[in-house]
Amino acid sequence: MPDQLKHIKEFLVARAYDGFGARKYIGHTHLDSARTYIHEWAVPQLYIAVKADDPHYDPVGPATSARSATAVIAYMREMQRDMQALQRIDPYGDLYLMMCKSGQEGAYMDELAEALDLDDPDWRSK
Repeated sequence: MPDQLKHIKEFLVARAYDGFGARKYIGHTHLDSARTYIHEWAVPQLYIAVKADDPHYDPVGPATSARSATAVIAYMREMQRDMQALQRIDPYGDLYLMMCKSGQEGAYMDELAEALDLDDPDWRSK
């Protein structure tokens, strides 16, 4: 059975574990609030969603296969709602810009949506 989260897992390891630039800083526990949110909430919650869909997933372990993307889709919908609210509240703030606007460190939401599109092209209608 093909892995239903292949591209999400690649995104998680290649981009998200870097903390979207957070790990470039020595003492990354003293990050600005936008990087702290991504590093301490957004990425860990994505990992939890991946683990819910693929309980045996270990980013440094052997390959595993997710049978669904249900929890990741729920995570994505929650994040979309949060970003819509943030756009109304603070559209020029660092967090919104890092999460939703392409920049030097990418755009978390765009890259996440691209990965989910590759794994489950119909996720928006589920």
